[in-house]
Amino acid sequence: MSDSERQEEDWIEGCVRGDSGAQKKLFGALFPYLKGAVRRYIYDEDEIQDVLQEAFIRIFKNLSTFDPKKGRLRIWAARIAVNVAITEGKRRQRIKELPGQASLEVSPSAFETLALGDLISVLRGMPEEQYAVLNLHVVEGYSHKEIGEMLGIASELSRQRLTRARKWVMERFNLSGGELVPKMQNLS
Repeated sequence: MSDSERQEEDWIEGCVRGDSGAQKKLFGALFPYLKGAVRRYIYDEDEIQDVLQEAFIRIFKNLSTFDPKKGRLRIWAARIAVNVAITEGKRRQRIKELPGQASLEVSPSAFETLALGDLISVLRGMPEEQYAVLNLHVVEGYSHKEIGEMLGIASELSRQRLTRARKWVMERFNLSGGELVPKMQNLS
C-alpha cells in the first residue's frame, strides 16, 4: 500500500467517525479534481459550486460504502460528482427553456491553434445531449451501456448521439473525417 493510499484510508476512517479534520483534508484533496470533472458538464460557476456541494454531501454520506478493493477514492468520488452534474443539468433544463444552440464556424487552421479552453468553448456550442455523450465516452471512458444508465437512455441512443457529435465536430472544423480517425476511432 502506497503512502497516498494509506493517507486516503486514514481520511476515510476519520470521515466515517465524523472527524471534521479528516473531512476537511479529504475535501481539500478531492475538490480540484472534482471541480474539473464537473466543469465538463456544467458551465456556470455558481451552478458548479451547487453541484459540488451536493456531490460532497453524497460522498460523505456514502463514504462508509466505498470499497478500496474496487478502485481509487478519487474515481469513485468523480463518478458521484459527474452523476450529480448530469442529474442537475437535466433538472435545470426541464425548469427553463434554453435558447437555440450557437453555430460556430471554425477553420481547420484555427483548430490546430486553439487552446484547450477555446476548444471547450467551441464544443459547448454542440447540442447538450451530444456533448454529454461525447464527454462521457471520449473523456471519461464510459461505455455506451454505462452512459445509457447514467442519462436514462438506451445504449443505442448513446451511440447515435456520439455519431452526431462526431459529425458536428467535423462540420464545425471543416474536417473530412480522416483527421478524426486516429484520435476518435473508438467512438462507435
